[in-house]
Amino acid sequence: MSKRIAPWQKLDNAATIFPLMSGKHNQNNFRMQVTLSEDVDKQVLARAINNILPRFEQYDVTLKGGFIWYRFERASTPVTVGDAEDWGMSPLPLFEKGGRTFRFNVKGRDIYADFFHAMGDGAGTGEFLKAVVLEYLKEKGYPVEAEGKVITLSTPVDPGESEDAFHKYYKPLPLKDLEVKSMQGSKAFHIEGTAYENHATECVQYTLPSHEVLNLCHSIGCTVTEYLGAAFAMSVYEGMIEGKLKKTRAIQLFMPINLRRFFPSATLKNFSLFSRVKIDTSTPPTMEGCIKTIHECLKRDTDKALLQKKICTTVRAEVLGVMQIIPRALKRLCLNFANLFFGKGKKTATFSNVGVVKLPESMRPYVTNIHYSLWPNSNSPYTAVVVSVWDNLNITFNKSIRENCIERALSARFVADKLKYAFNSTVWQGIKRTKRGQAL
Repeated sequence: MSKRIAPWQKLDNAATIFPLMSGKHNQNNFRMQVTLSEDVDKQVLARAINNILPRFEQYDVTLKGGFIWYRFERASTPVTVGDAEDWGMSPLPLFEKGGRTFRFNVKGRDIYADFFHAMGDGAGTGEFLKAVVLEYLKEKGYPVEAEGKVITLSTPVDPGESEDAFHKYYKPLPLKDLEVKSMQGSKAFHIEGTAYENHATECVQYTLPSHEVLNLCHSIGCTVTEYLGAAFAMSVYEGMIEGKLKKTRAIQLFMPINLRRFFPSATLKNFSLFSRVKIDTSTPPTMEGCIKTIHECLKRDTDKALLQKKICTTVRAEVLGVMQIIPRALKRLCLNFANLFFGKGKKTATFSNVGVVKLPESMRPYVTNIHYSLWPNSNSPYTAVVVSVWDNLNITFNKSIRENCIERALSARFVADKLKYAFNSTVWQGIKRTKRGQAL
């Protein structure tokens, strides 16, 4: 397959901040877990990844530090697949020579794919993962077809797949019209607890029948996002705040918005913004009140005119003339623009509903479930991601603290609402290990 993009690429607008905010243990990564109906063959999976990767050339890269900005350069080695237990949730080798921006590991029937957020958002990298799984099943000899739902090697390349959609929709605005203040937010309640040693992370997963959740939401007149976001906010309040004597700040949920819904784009790079949902805790919140607040916030923050201003605000910081001459090393020290939006104290937790993963019916016998999750970091020790496939609605918490007050409160909520659920928890180590089992 001929090369369609340059040997090096600029990071998209949203991606430029991620390397600057990342360190050895504090990376902006997310994980996708695909569960198959049988144990995964590592060698076949590696072959499938390397087969399909030429179709996703923009992901076949390593991160390089330029004088002014980071950039992506073409990777020169094939992808290998490891054992999940040997890697846990250890950092990606972003700043190592030849280190890729994604990693695949397996454990039993599960494929774990970890991505650095600078590669793209969940919508873009999700298309890559679907293509990998379809190619894997084909390599195994199973009768699966794309059915128009999965990109394959024969799928024509859309030039928009590699576009920076933020720049595409950027329109210069006067400084007074930028949305810095509304995007910045205010101080929020911060979840605290007993940290796991060695940067370990606990992954807590709920699986509920999608149709039962939909029926409940229809009966109370709300969306799935509104119900689950409210249930999570109430669980934070009941598990971490209720009964405390001291006054606490408002719970603020960071809820991503997929901009492709409002600004047409085929990009596989980052193209999302966020809504800040602020839930007052000065008086005890209610489930009904939280649902109403989330509804109002999402309605406000998905106004197309407002989103246009926010796009212009995020791009303006990058295109300022002074940002094009400040050395990268100095940016790490002085560029705190991102912390206006994402800094510690600015949010309680991220809550994201990715929606439904659309897979071909021919894959149903072989793919049993899918989970998405965000890695916690020093700014947010708790993250929550919802994703649905077939009739499974999955909620995954990744957390860096031991306390389980929030999960207990959420489980009680599901019982009270007569929702059946399955639950499991795994603690993943955060330290890379050698083949001899010694921590690095």
